[in-house]
Amino acid sequence: MQHKRILIVTIPEKGHINPMIGVAAHLQAAGFQLAFFAQQDITPQLQQAGINSKMYCPPAAANSNTDFVTRGKAFVEQLADKAWLRNWIKTLLIDAVPQQVQLLQQAVEDWQPALIVTDPMIYAAPIVANKAGIPWAGISSSLNPVTPAHWQCELTHTLDQLHPQRQAMLATPQWQPQFRVSDVISPWLNIVYTVEEYISRAMADNTFSFYVGHSFPPHSRGDEAGFPFHLLQPGKKKVYMSMGSQIYYHPHLFTAVAQALPDEDIQLIFAISELYNSPFLQQLPANVIAVPYAPQLQVLPHVQLVISHGGANSVMESMANGIPVALLPICNDQFLQAQLVTQAGTGIVLDPNNPSPEAYRRQLLPLLQPQSPVAQQAGKTGNAFRQKTGPQEAATLIQQLFHTRQPVMPQL
Repeated sequence: MQHKRILIVTIPEKGHINPMIGVAAHLQAAGFQLAFFAQQDITPQLQQAGINSKMYCPPAAANSNTDFVTRGKAFVEQLADKAWLRNWIKTLLIDAVPQQVQLLQQAVEDWQPALIVTDPMIYAAPIVANKAGIPWAGISSSLNPVTPAHWQCELTHTLDQLHPQRQAMLATPQWQPQFRVSDVISPWLNIVYTVEEYISRAMADNTFSFYVGHSFPPHSRGDEAGFPFHLLQPGKKKVYMSMGSQIYYHPHLFTAVAQALPDEDIQLIFAISELYNSPFLQQLPANVIAVPYAPQLQVLPHVQLVISHGGANSVMESMANGIPVALLPICNDQFLQAQLVTQAGTGIVLDPNNPSPEAYRRQLLPLLQPQSPVAQQAGKTGNAFRQKTGPQEAATLIQQLFHTRQPVMPQL
């Protein structure tokens, strides 16, 4: 009898870790032993989420390259340089793979997993799984698998250039890999957090992914932070704004939104990360509740509008709560997320390059009206998400793969 051991491979950023937490919790409850592999130690969040797992990651010295920034002011400044961004993506998706393969092989040899569950942006996982003869499932941290192939942005242009390299790197005599944006498609099992009501299979041309709905964990996600819920005033509309855990350094965008919505009957909730410890905090008006990091899943049920950079998880979590969104896309798949919300009629796109309080106000105020078409459509989409079990269904599908060791495909 094979060991009930699963190795989960993820990128050590909130937008990639968080979609794995609920699945891990359900697998653990089903009696599986778990190990995680990431480029940095994510044990503290796993422990806070109640997940008991072994952790495989490189020594701290291996992550000491100070030139390779992934968040904050320096990161935002670099993103403006297209050549730098293209090289950053190449480093993540291509150049880092050989070392990841070596480390991941060591983890597999030590842990002896029956299955590998991976973020499909980590190409080392299928390489190692195929070599070891281990089935592997892809759980997407974005909506890459359901992005229509003809949609284009700077990210897709970059990936077109990288395609020959990643194809050659992953291909085997038995398997020619297929990709959707930056995700590699598993021949065994593919899971994406969405619903047909948001992006239909016909539009996405997707017959291979299971649409499981939301990614909400059964208990804690392990990243919860304190929040002054007592400051939320009944009867006032609430607008929540976050620019994510990596590209949060946009004080001018937070300022423009604050100037656009100074109304006494509107409360603004800003998650501003390190800006919280800067003079910027003192410049915010009285109707703003600013925090370094918000417990987003707990805050969202209180709000009527989300303003975001377009991170896949923030958009999905807003949709699952039936909340319309206004997106300020900065880079990568955020532009694809912007196309998705406008196509679905559940949100709008603001111009991040021309942060006009007047223009923002004209665009944002209608979204706060419950009877607006966008708010109505967001509500319908939220109902569809809530009818799905999310990570519970994902864990059930992974267990099916474990028991059958045969490809698991949607029955359409």
